[in-house]
Amino acid sequence: MALKVFSFMCKSCGYKAKLLLGSADLDQTLTDVNADYADYRLFICKKESRFVHADIHDRSFGGSCPSDGTTLEGVQDPRQAKCPRCGSELEIQEISPLAASDTSAE
Repeated sequence: MALKVFSFMCKSCGYKAKLLLGSADLDQTLTDVNADYADYRLFICKKESRFVHADIHDRSFGGSCPSDGTTLEGVQDPRQAKCPRCGSELEIQEISPLAASDTSAE
C-alpha cells in the first residue's frame, strides 16, 4: 500500500480520526543503511477505544499503546475497519498525496 491519509468517521458515536498509513515507496527495501524506511499500520488501542498508527519498523515500536502501554490490536485492512468505540460501520475516505508530477494546479 502506498502512503495515504485515511479519514475515519462514525455516524453513530461521532468518533473521528485522520491517520497516515502505508509506506512511502513500494520499491524501497528495508536495510540497515536505509533507516528512513517507514511502514505505518493501523492499530486499535482497546483501553482508550481509539485508532493509532505506528511505524512497525521503528526501533521504539513495541506493540503497545503510546499513552497507556496496553497491547495494540492490529487492523488488517483499514478499509474494512469498524469503529473502535462502538463497533459500528465507519465512513472511510482514502486520500492519496498529490503526485510530484501533477501539474493540474498550474
